[in-house]
Parts: sequence; structure tokens; C-alpha cells
Amino acid sequence: MIKRVAIVGAESTGKTTLAQQLAEHFGTVWVPEYGREYTEVSVGREAFFDYKWRNDEFVLIAQKQIELEDQLAKTANRVLICDTDVLATCIWQERYMGAWSPEVEKIAKQRTHDLYLLTDCDIPFAQDGLRDGEHLRQWMTNRFRQELTERELRWTLISGKDEQRLRTAVAAIEKLLNPSV
Repeated sequence: MIKRVAIVGAESTGKTTLAQQLAEHFGTVWVPEYGREYTEVSVGREAFFDYKWRNDEFVLIAQKQIELEDQLAKTANRVLICDTDVLATCIWQERYMGAWSPEVEKIAKQRTHDLYLLTDCDIPFAQDGLRDGEHLRQWMTNRFRQELTERELRWTLISGKDEQRLRTAVAAIEKLLNPSV
């Protein structure tokens, strides 16, 4: 049985980079963030900053994220690295819509991960044309910390420079895979 690790955090906190590095380190696959793909394809960079999100879009994003994760889990080697999860979709929905919808929350409750890596917002914000929340990074980090703690999920804070982040994440996953060590 593979272990599932979700990398969560505010935007521009190194989640995708860390997912790629961890997949390479552990010789496994990583699950990309479907919400980003959806935004690029369905919303587009030109319309992004004026876009008005709808609750049904977050339901679709949550469902597709689960489907993508389940598909890639079939080819994972011991651990599946997920660049986000449905709990993150809930927090993004709260950010854009003011609250979670019951549908997205239900999906989130049905799928938890063996370990969550919360990327801290202690690195510089990098604008890529699809980011609009530099001013919300600390709030989002705090929301993730609150939800992970209240739900009593296993999580590790990933902070510092690139090398330190990778070392901390690798150590947390090694402990997950080899609990007796």
C-alpha cells in the first residue's frame, strides 16, 4: 500500500517545485494541481484578475483532483506526492467565495492523506500571471495550520531556503515510510 503525501500552502510558496524534487528523490510520481490547470485552460491569464468564481467550479476541481490522484497512485513507488489536495480546494473556495460549500467539504472529508507538508510563506512571492494573493499568504498559511491541527492530521511545516525545505520534507516522508527508524 502506498503512502499519500499532500503538499499544501498559500500560492507561491514552492509547492510544485517541492513536489517535483520529492518525486525525483523517492523515484515516484507526483500529482499536479488540477486547479491550476483548470484556471489556465478555462479562465485564462487575460481574464484571471477579473474572473468571478462559482461554487460549482470548486466542486469540479475537487472531483478532478481526486480522479487524477487515484489514476497516478497506480504507478506510484511506495509514496505518492500530491501537489495539493481537496482540503486546499476548500481553503481556496473560502478565499474566493467566503465559505466552503457542503459538496466540497464532503469530498474533503472522504479523502485525507498520510502526511501533509505545509509550505511556509517565508520565501519571496513570484508573480506568474495566475497569482493574485500575495497579501493573503500569511492568512492562508494560518488557515492551513488551523485546519490541519483541528482535524488532527499528521503534518510538518516546511520553511527556510530550498535545501532546508527539501531536507525537512525528505525527513518527514522517511519517518512516514520507516516509522521504526
